[in-house]
Amino acid sequence: MYKSLNKALLAGFLVSFSLLTQAAIIKATAMLDYGQEVAPSNPTPSDASGMATLMFNTDTSTVDIMAEITGISLADVTFPDGGLAFGNAGPFHIHNGFAGENGPIVVPFSLASYFSETATGISVMATGISFDSALITNLYAGGLYLNLHTLDYGSGEIRGQLAAVNAPAIAGFIFFVALILILRRN
Repeated sequence: MYKSLNKALLAGFLVSFSLLTQAAIIKATAMLDYGQEVAPSNPTPSDASGMATLMFNTDTSTVDIMAEITGISLADVTFPDGGLAFGNAGPFHIHNGFAGENGPIVVPFSLASYFSETATGISVMATGISFDSALITNLYAGGLYLNLHTLDYGSGEIRGQLAAVNAPAIAGFIFFVALILILRRN
């Protein structure tokens, strides 16, 4: 009995692990707010908030983003001439860093065409943005965050840690648990 259970455990682990490592698309989400900012340049708390969903494609090393931000207007992230603030990095980007620490920019969302005004704030949508696939390790460890900078909050107005949501690994885990339950019955 124990020998077959051990084999089943090993098989379940291998299936779960293979599903995790073969995931071509990794979904990540973030809730952004002022409270997550580290040493903000503007000490006046912002009421702005946001929600973002990102899809990392590990086969092509590209990421797609869709974010909805409330309480920040397009004018807050652009210069009077219409160009985006903050140069090549743009006002919105992914940083390498854990909660409570600042880190370098690793993926910029810097084109004005990614940003649009909404009734309550701004929307950010971009597809096919290149990223270093080595960042996936940091994503799973909780070491990546989104930061939105505005003209009034130069170091960042709202921030949110990215959390990976990996459906293939969850499916593998469910399969693994189901297999154990079936074997225990027998």
